[in-house]
Amino acid sequence: MAASKLQGPDYYKIRSTNRDFLASYANYYLCNGAVISGQFGDTAADTAARATLARLYPGRVIEQLDIDRLGTGGGIHCVTQQQPVR
Repeated sequence: MAASKLQGPDYYKIRSTNRDFLASYANYYLCNGAVISGQFGDTAADTAARATLARLYPGRVIEQLDIDRLGTGGGIHCVTQQQPVR
C-alpha cells in the first residue's frame, strides 16, 4: 500500500476566519462502519482527505462534517471522548 498522508487544508481557503481555528483531518472519529472527519471548505483538500481515509479504512463510509463551531475547542475525535463517572 502506498504511504498515506492527511495533508491539512490551505488556511486561506477554509471557511473559518477565527485565528485559533484548528483545521485538521487527522482529528477524526472511527465508529461502526464509518469514519467521521472534518470538512473545512478547501474543496481540493477536503476531497484528498476523503480519498486518503477511504484508502486507509476500506469498507467504511467516510462522512465529512462542517465542524467550524468545534474547531477552536477541538475536533471530532476530541469532542466525542468518553467522560469518566465521578
